[in-house]
Amino acid sequence: MNSSNYSKNQHINMKKIALFTLAALLMVACGPSREERINQIEDFEDSIFESAIAADPETADQLTALYVAFADKYAKDSLSPEYLMKAAEMQGNVLHTERAVMLFERVINDYPDFEEVPMCYFLKGNALEMNSQIDEARAAYEEFIEKYPDHYMAEQTRKMLPRLGMSPEEMLADILEHANDSLLIAQ
Repeated sequence: MNSSNYSKNQHINMKKIALFTLAALLMVACGPSREERINQIEDFEDSIFESAIAADPETADQLTALYVAFADKYAKDSLSPEYLMKAAEMQGNVLHTERAVMLFERVINDYPDFEEVPMCYFLKGNALEMNSQIDEARAAYEEFIEKYPDHYMAEQTRKMLPRLGMSPEEMLADILEHANDSLLIAQ
């Protein structure tokens, strides 16, 4: 594809995103009822998740806009932290790490009693790790372990921390080396 076509396609995509964002903002201001918003979100989720293909960044941004618009309009609704968490996971999946981290932190700060807050800490670390922000990921994982030492993911996270940032080959070699050490001790 030549740069002219790429630029034209990028311009068209930016227009689509801008129009969708404007529509989402209008919905927040004077839009549909709570139930209509939930139906819109569920319809969008169904259209994305019925295919086995992962969401592209544009689609992820569109669904994220719906989730965030709902949470902004209905901050006290029990669905709001759930929608924000879904938005954060979706942004992490398309490697929009800063957005993912911001949304995970919003859930942590605004909904401290939400049952999935521990997973928000863990998934925040995972998003940072996927984006090769190893020092930040390590800090997020350590915060998760410190705050939730008995969480079912805490032990696995403790074991994973020493290998954080290793290549797959380095990880395998380290696992095999430690497996041999345990076999020698067991004899």
